[in-house]
Amino acid sequence: MKKDIPLTIESITDADEKECRISSAKQIEAILRNIAETGTNAALYYNPKRDFIMTTILDLDEDGMWVEQGRSATENHHITESHKITLVSAHNQVKVQFAVNAASSVTYDDQPAFFLPMPTILYRLQRREYFRLSLLPAEQLRCIIDTVRPKGPDAPQEAIQRTVPVMDISGGGVGLAFMEGEIDFVPGEIYTDCQIDLPEIGPIQVTFVIKNIVPLSTNKLGKALKRAGCEFKDIDGPTTVKLQRFITYKQRLMAANASAALL
Repeated sequence: MKKDIPLTIESITDADEKECRISSAKQIEAILRNIAETGTNAALYYNPKRDFIMTTILDLDEDGMWVEQGRSATENHHITESHKITLVSAHNQVKVQFAVNAASSVTYDDQPAFFLPMPTILYRLQRREYFRLSLLPAEQLRCIIDTVRPKGPDAPQEAIQRTVPVMDISGGGVGLAFMEGEIDFVPGEIYTDCQIDLPEIGPIQVTFVIKNIVPLSTNKLGKALKRAGCEFKDIDGPTTVKLQRFITYKQRLMAANASAALL
């Protein structure tokens, strides 16, 4: 099922400049051509107040693209007067965004349209659009982490290895399930060299930071089951590929099981 991607303007961070920026003219043209050919909706923002119209990319060439005009003549006039145009759309279920400095009123296929110059930079904002795969306890996905505990009042800390159930996983992080008192996860803590064995794919080594702790339920002894939301840090290419392969494998398996249940 396709998810709805909110076509709001994203603030571009330093991390986005490193991870999400695309400056290859061929790649930019290929992404925009796919958006045009699939008729994907887009939001065109103009003026400092960030007013916008909903539109589509009609066609493009190496110099720029033709974009559908809005219904309001007043809005269309303001767009042509704006010195910054930001267009937000989606490509393969990932938000894309770029800005240009002008929009000209032209005619395309005997209909009024805007012509936008081809952007030199486009952002493919993957970071906020990770698909989170929820897992059942029976699926036995575990994360092995190294923690420390004091041996005594005057004794040095002792390193111990713990195995923690994984509740959900995505390209951006994991959700770990733990009982209150078993592990003292604290938001902001960083765990390095953690291992997750992905069935049918193999093990991965990751570093993550604890972002939040959410209580889930309480058992008969009054202890709380909690979820630690963890964000991967400095994840490398091969690990990202393994994660995506695992998520795709699980999605296909769930789809096949759902189809079999209908027979």
